[in-house]
Amino acid sequence: MATDGDVCFYTISNAPYFPGLVALINSLILTGHTQTIRVGDCGLTPAQRKVLAGCRQVELVELDPAKIRNPGQYKAFAHIANASGIAVIIDSDMIVTGSLAPLIAQARQGGICAFPNPIDDRWHAQWEEIFALQSPPRRQTYVCSGFVAFSTDYWPDLLARWWQACEAIHSHPTYQEGSEWDSPTAQSDQDALNAILMSEYATDAVSLAPVEKQVYRWDFRFLETRDAHTLDCRFQEHTPLILHAALTSKPWEEKGASNDTYFIFLRRLLLGRDVAIRLPADLLTPVTASGLMPWLHRQSCFVKNMGVIEYALSCLPPVFCIRARRIKDRLREKYLQWRKKDAPSTAGTVLLPEEVPTGDQARSIT
Repeated sequence: MATDGDVCFYTISNAPYFPGLVALINSLILTGHTQTIRVGDCGLTPAQRKVLAGCRQVELVELDPAKIRNPGQYKAFAHIANASGIAVIIDSDMIVTGSLAPLIAQARQGGICAFPNPIDDRWHAQWEEIFALQSPPRRQTYVCSGFVAFSTDYWPDLLARWWQACEAIHSHPTYQEGSEWDSPTAQSDQDALNAILMSEYATDAVSLAPVEKQVYRWDFRFLETRDAHTLDCRFQEHTPLILHAALTSKPWEEKGASNDTYFIFLRRLLLGRDVAIRLPADLLTPVTASGLMPWLHRQSCFVKNMGVIEYALSCLPPVFCIRARRIKDRLREKYLQWRKKDAPSTAGTVLLPEEVPTGDQARSIT
């Protein structure tokens, strides 16, 4: 059980992210985290605030959504919430499946604990001017800002500096608002954090979290659900601690719903009788609601979003499903190689649709 009294969790949410926020909070509590969870309110509705007020572990911090283009730019709101001790910044599209004590221990030992970004070589010389850095940013592992844990005693200025860097780009559009993927501020708060880490902190200040402990959305199809009640799952023979529903649309939305472990855990965390915050029916989304008609609608969304073959595979027992998907992916790869080899020109060639993000798409993990 993670009961360290000097630890506090910080997350942000607006009205559309509310289902993910509740799933995050319930997953933290269900996995034994008894610490305060501070929520930066970037536009929750009165009904949503009322639901959160019923949980003693949750504290709301009101933020002004009119000042920003993307709520992520308030990621460092712990700065204005008088953070002390160990600050754990965590995204509201994450589900925690186990104790975060090992990662918190890295922070307690003086490290700035974060996971490597899937595309970990992102770097822009323009950051020096945009964020008014003290020196040019060096190249080092680009980290994901979805989970960042550190001691405010070791690093008393990090939150303030991160907050200031985000303030510098409040008016800048991110990838979610249509900016180019290679824009130096497309990743918003994540670019701000990495810029200052690459310039104003020593390389060894960052303590990288084990990459296998976080599973990103494009790998949910390879997760094995062991026990939805306890949030037990496996990924490539490892037991992850965090499932990160990066990218848009989100799994609780009609265009983002997929029949995978995250979605199974999401509904368990929204509807379970043992959760700290149980959502009333009017606050559930069409794909997370209970009943026959929502079930039928959910299956329709699964087929539309996943495709018939992927949906059919998802209905198999987990072990067979994962094996079948790997075989399918290998066959698809060989087919594409054959098409590329035999085609005299790529003009007019129609390739099979991709099922997971690749290239620059994988840069988006907020």
